[in-house]
Amino acid sequence: MKTIGQNIAFYRKEKSVTQEKLAEICSVTPQAVSKWENDVSCPDVTLLKTIAKTFGISVDQLLDDGESPITRLDTTTDFSKKFIKIRVVNDSEKVNVNLPLSLLELLLKSDGLANSISIGGKNNLFKTIDFKQVFELVSLGVMGKLVEVEDSSGEKVEVWIE
Repeated sequence: MKTIGQNIAFYRKEKSVTQEKLAEICSVTPQAVSKWENDVSCPDVTLLKTIAKTFGISVDQLLDDGESPITRLDTTTDFSKKFIKIRVVNDSEKVNVNLPLSLLELLLKSDGLANSISIGGKNNLFKTIDFKQVFELVSLGVMGKLVEVEDSSGEKVEVWIE
């Protein structure tokens, strides 16, 4: 996992900016920049935009830890090979439902299928999922975790597209 300090060092070197020059731009000491890059301290949040602008990147890129986002847009994938995964977890049980999206599409075209089902345990934490809406999101390329709901007792419902 990358740190903000590693990102600052990488982009600073990539743009051939010295620690002294970055310090001058940010109105801090070169020692402060060195501490950022060595993960001893972090720049003040008010400096993030200035640092990113200096390197010609976004603040998101500056803060990027290198991990994949939980939800993403994927317009290049064959969605007929994807699954909807529903997890319901509480202190006494765990239920996992995996349904191929191609089957979901077929069921949605059937007149006999209701557009939503009820899920959730004792607290009805997440009462219904509208499969038509889920399928519409998938057709737009939305992938990953779509929903996560947890109540005070620890019961959790998650909906994923993978």
